[in-house]
Amino acid sequence: MGWSARTTSLNKINAAGKAFVSEWSSTEDLEKAIHIIHEWRAAHGFPLNTMQMRLRNKVKEVDRRKPFVSQRIKRLPAIKNKLKRFDTMRLSVMQDIGGCRAVVASNRQVTQLRMLYKSGRIRHKLEREKDYISEPKKDGYRSIHLVYRYHSDQSPQYNGQRIEIQLRSRLQHAWATAVETVDSFTHQGLKISSGEEEFERFFALMGSWIALREGTPVVPNTPETHRELIPELRYLSNKLNVVDRMGAFTASARYLDRKNANAEHHIIILDVDKSLIQITSFRRIEDALPKYTYLEDRYRDNRSIDVLLASVHNAKLRRAYPNYFADTKIFLNELERALNSRPGSI
Repeated sequence: MGWSARTTSLNKINAAGKAFVSEWSSTEDLEKAIHIIHEWRAAHGFPLNTMQMRLRNKVKEVDRRKPFVSQRIKRLPAIKNKLKRFDTMRLSVMQDIGGCRAVVASNRQVTQLRMLYKSGRIRHKLEREKDYISEPKKDGYRSIHLVYRYHSDQSPQYNGQRIEIQLRSRLQHAWATAVETVDSFTHQGLKISSGEEEFERFFALMGSWIALREGTPVVPNTPETHRELIPELRYLSNKLNVVDRMGAFTASARYLDRKNANAEHHIIILDVDKSLIQITSFRRIEDALPKYTYLEDRYRDNRSIDVLLASVHNAKLRRAYPNYFADTKIFLNELERALNSRPGSI
């Protein structure tokens, strides 16, 4: 089975996106829309693989210790949420259907990797660049986003496909995955700024703590100094019982692991109600996509089950997607450091 390419017009893809989120779509219309969306996602596989290969090569020049690069195709629930949140969003121009991410040790290395990836001979067009480190989101999210449009004379059938590249430090990644873990196990909407108010404030404060540690601007509307930040962070951490609750998520998780030592493409199923994580691995992403499509359709209306198709080296799977393993160890270690710190000790 080879790489898929787009066979449907952009107008039909946009119409499928509208039907996917419409309350008035019939069952037949919905199934047709989902079929088109599956095909549209699959068409991002080849350009995504090309982008992540370049990213893997560049990251080795920046961080020789324990960096990792991963890639994923955007999940159906995430596509639906984004189309609903942005009324004017067209599915054909959604920039992160295909996404890859590099996580390096420090924010300094994030800056180096950003410049290195953009430099040199690259024919793909940089369409959008967003620095959420210099200008953090109000929820505390911090990362660099680069959106490229694929271009190749050898594979013109993929030209114009958008791929999003995210660059994060280890602490920025720990923050983001802690948010996703809490979202999964408490059914909040922290990632889309619709979670519980006190949890949102807690994560905004932790975003600022990490920013102070990395010497970058703090999150909007949070204290700008250690002396002001820590008392509020301690109060919310204790009130929300963050340490015990996150620890309980990890302790309760059980695994059914079918990983293949030589495989780099993994379907992860997280069943929150059963605290069960299932992993099935594939050597080729083309072989994984049909199974992934089937599972997404099967669990489409089950809020307790998340299905993800991730591409990353087997040994780095848990580090790349710790939220699917309820693993918040790095985040909790950083929280402990913050709670035990004294003014001037960052």
